[in-house]
Amino acid sequence: MFGNIFSLFGQVFQMFGLAFSLAPYWMPFFLGFVFWELWMRYLQTKTLSEIKWVLIGMRLPKNIMKTPLSMELVLSALHQPSEGNWYERMWVGKLKPIFSLEIASIGGDIHFFIRTDIKFKNYIEAQLYSQFQGIELYEADDYTDLVDYKPGNSEWEMWGTEFKLVKPDPYPIKTYVDYKLDVAIKKEEEAGGRTDPLAPAVEFMGSISRNEQIWFQILVRATGKRFHDPKTWFGKRDWKGEAKDLLKKLQTKGEGEKMSKAESEAVSAIEREITKFGFDCGIRVVYLGREGAWTPLNISGVIGMMKHYNSEALNGFKPQKPVGRDYPWQAVLWNTIPEQKMRIFRAFCARGYFYHPFKRKPMVLNTEELATIFHFPGGMEETPGFLTLSSHKAEPPANLPV
Repeated sequence: MFGNIFSLFGQVFQMFGLAFSLAPYWMPFFLGFVFWELWMRYLQTKTLSEIKWVLIGMRLPKNIMKTPLSMELVLSALHQPSEGNWYERMWVGKLKPIFSLEIASIGGDIHFFIRTDIKFKNYIEAQLYSQFQGIELYEADDYTDLVDYKPGNSEWEMWGTEFKLVKPDPYPIKTYVDYKLDVAIKKEEEAGGRTDPLAPAVEFMGSISRNEQIWFQILVRATGKRFHDPKTWFGKRDWKGEAKDLLKKLQTKGEGEKMSKAESEAVSAIEREITKFGFDCGIRVVYLGREGAWTPLNISGVIGMMKHYNSEALNGFKPQKPVGRDYPWQAVLWNTIPEQKMRIFRAFCARGYFYHPFKRKPMVLNTEELATIFHFPGGMEETPGFLTLSSHKAEPPANLPV
């Protein structure tokens, strides 16, 4: 037995020796790859550090009679696919614009935000004003600066996770169209009889105590050709190419076979999915609480915020990389729980997802799916913490004495 082991080690050393003897041939390519990766990281980090970010806060009119379609039109304006030519990408470091859609419950008070490069501020505000008459927009301070969280040395406790899709990107989640929210609300009473998938999340976020906070974040950028094209060695394609292959697979049946009802519905849903703009997306949520207020019982509520978009026949969300571990040896193989907590907290505050040091594999959601997850739910005026404007602003009368 020992002879076989020594023989195996001898073969391994021989392979390493052969690899080193061929180093003059492969080492330049390896070093070139490493240099390129470091160069692109430097450019991307430099570009992101030079952006002047602004957080647009939204105060909503008391009676929201709009459907999520209005928010979908706003989100369509965020589809900015241009990242320049090869020179701008690889030498200047130009990136696709990144936006962050956020809902934050600060002690039970619910706030809606959009974080953007300041050069898009007026453009986004114009889109919001055009769709939501009476909305009040303001430049907000970053609420994440108010929490000084440090594991083991803080008055705060936290838990957080990121979400990913259960099935491939072309399968859509359950959207506001499936909930029949695409029909306009004509009367205020109608809002109370509708089922809005965002309403339970807003209700839960508004129910926490004054010493707790829940931060919800969707990072978005226009998707592009980042998927490998199986018909080529190095070619790339967008998510719609993957969707077309999936449609072909679902529609291809043997002689005498027919699509099931579930397959037929999936085909229709995917066909509708690819008619709209797609975004690379990253979704994460953080739950914080001061000592004595934070409770692990709220973790299930945080995870449950995403369950109303799930469909057994189509797609849905599940947590990925949640804070914690399933097995004792994971503490040795991976980051400890305090390190996990600090990383997800820092990633949220930095709004990092697409680039180093918080790079993750994004999912693709279209404008309809995004508007389902991020919109102003109607009929929520009585929800604790749901902040609305009690009155509309108007110009003063012309004959007002001065």
